[in-house]
Amino acid sequence: MKIVDLTLEITSDMVTFPGYPMPNFIKWSKFDIQGYVSEVMFLGTHTGTHMDAPFHFDPNGQTIDQVKVNRYICNNAILIKIHKNANEMITSNDIIRNSKYEIKEKDTVVFSTGWEKQIKQKDNYIRNNPGLSKDAAEYLAEKKVNAIGIDCPSIDIGIDSALIVHKTLLSNEILIIENLCNLYKFTNGKFRLLATPLKLAGASGSPIRAIGIEE
Repeated sequence: MKIVDLTLEITSDMVTFPGYPMPNFIKWSKFDIQGYVSEVMFLGTHTGTHMDAPFHFDPNGQTIDQVKVNRYICNNAILIKIHKNANEMITSNDIIRNSKYEIKEKDTVVFSTGWEKQIKQKDNYIRNNPGLSKDAAEYLAEKKVNAIGIDCPSIDIGIDSALIVHKTLLSNEILIIENLCNLYKFTNGKFRLLATPLKLAGASGSPIRAIGIEE
């Protein structure tokens, strides 16, 4: 059994979207004064490795606390390794050609593009990432999958300001998981994914701890 942490570390200088607040950790108590250590945390709900709830783009959609918890345990996560460069799209044909398994209803589909290697090039990583095409989003929506994950900061390509893939998936109540990492460590085309957000009342998303288990 192989257990892999698929989560980016949250730091005060990590990559965030332009205009989005940087994480900040404030020391709240000290061991030599209060006898224990604690911090106050300030960060956006779409920081680092995170999950988008339907409410993110649909005012009538479920907020992150309303999503059923069984959806966070993805026993059948299909991994599709498909290298893509800046602003290149993953098409439905790419999915069909590169998936080792048939994609079925309630599966979770995870894309490993290799883009995580660009994360040290902060501006390039956040503005020029690859992502899904509209036809790929529609193809997966027709499959009625549970969630879609990717090793990029967005499921849409970096130059797509319309964010059509977000809108297509979330309007079909498909969860989106972004900023995954370490997917290259898996050798099989299928694994178990645990992706647990915080239960934030009324929120459009949440940072998650994503863990992959490969038998």
